[in-house]
Amino acid sequence: MKRSWEKDLPRKQYQNYKRVEQSQPWFEVYDLGNQIYAIYEPYQFQEVISYFIMGEEKALLWDTGNGIGNMKQLVNELWDKEVIVVNSHSHFDHIGSNYQFDIVHVFEHPTMISTMEKGIEQEILDQNYGLETYSYQSPIAYHPLRYRRCKYETFKEGTVFDLGRRRFTVIYTPGHSADSIMLVNDEEKLLLTGDTYYPAQLYCFTEDLFDMYVKTMQMLAEVYADYTLMTSHNEPICEGNILIEVSKFFQKIKNEEISYKTIGNLKEYEWNSFNLLMK
Repeated sequence: MKRSWEKDLPRKQYQNYKRVEQSQPWFEVYDLGNQIYAIYEPYQFQEVISYFIMGEEKALLWDTGNGIGNMKQLVNELWDKEVIVVNSHSHFDHIGSNYQFDIVHVFEHPTMISTMEKGIEQEILDQNYGLETYSYQSPIAYHPLRYRRCKYETFKEGTVFDLGRRRFTVIYTPGHSADSIMLVNDEEKLLLTGDTYYPAQLYCFTEDLFDMYVKTMQMLAEVYADYTLMTSHNEPICEGNILIEVSKFFQKIKNEEISYKTIGNLKEYEWNSFNLLMK
């Protein structure tokens, strides 16, 4: 019997990609082509996706997932050279396996640094990793998660991660969170979006961030609408022109052209196929 959040599973897009063999049943790894791999966690309601991208000399790991499986072991099965681990932002479902790596690269922002130093409150983990958030089909028995600290180094906006014949540049994209970033490869027109955009309900966790979110999405729509988006939840690949529609949606919210309904302490906005929850 499926949980309510599993109603759209399995997601059809994954049929387009070759599944890569690896030793852990918790993960599904898909070859997206050109030495880019989506590391998908389909058995927990976040459906989080991390990315492993190979260059000529180094590889990049974009986020470390929930922390349920052993991400380091998986990476070692894919690659035997240097790996640069980068976090998109400091939310729990993107930094869960940080502690497994010798060093993690994080954006130099107070929110990110605070999480690295203080960790994540157990109450938040318990709320988001309860038994009901795991699939009935999960190959791993449910167990509560605990945050574990990691060693980290900081970087600034504009930093370039050079993998050898493949380069990714950091752009600051606040809105979903104050410390959200994206990585862009202009040569291949690739944009790693983190949680700033993905094909599902979007979140703005503090209302005072929304003005920044509007500006971020407007910038993305103007500059990256012809790029390929690699998103961090549900499905890996989206066409960049979707950013134009999301930017319009956000502008309508800002202009108070869309009404909202209240869900607990959240405001829910809907327009066409887009949906945003905001505190």
